[in-house]
Amino acid sequence: MKKFFGFTLSLMILLSSCQSDSGNTQNAAEPEDNNVYTKVDIMPRFAGCEDLAKEKRAACASSKMFNYIRENIQYPEAAKAAKNEGRAVVSFVVDKSGKLKDIQVVKDPGNGMGAEAERIVKSFPDWIPGLQKGKKVNVKYIIPVTFRL
Repeated sequence: MKKFFGFTLSLMILLSSCQSDSGNTQNAAEPEDNNVYTKVDIMPRFAGCEDLAKEKRAACASSKMFNYIRENIQYPEAAKAAKNEGRAVVSFVVDKSGKLKDIQVVKDPGNGMGAEAERIVKSFPDWIPGLQKGKKVNVKYIIPVTFRL
């Protein structure tokens, strides 16, 4: 009887360890998605419109983002002196946690406008991350920042 009990106990321990190993294998089979997407099921958005209906959130978020830019932009003195206007274009990645990274000016009209557009984007609060198939993913985003005297 002692041998049967010892065998049963050993078998239960063995099965228990196999089950925990299979759980780890299942997680390892699903690698973390670190790709950077340009289009996803739900695009990332500027925070602040989560209480609205789903179909109104994107428009609200765009409006809030452009209001933030308008309220915080400082027209570069060199551009003012030269009476320059233009549009800077900034690209960045909204990561899975909503943080902005890889911020870069892809079009710079000069006289400090590109640097100011980059400064504004770097000052953005965290965003709502994008979703692909229900999971948070990294998404590349591009915005124009227009300078008018």
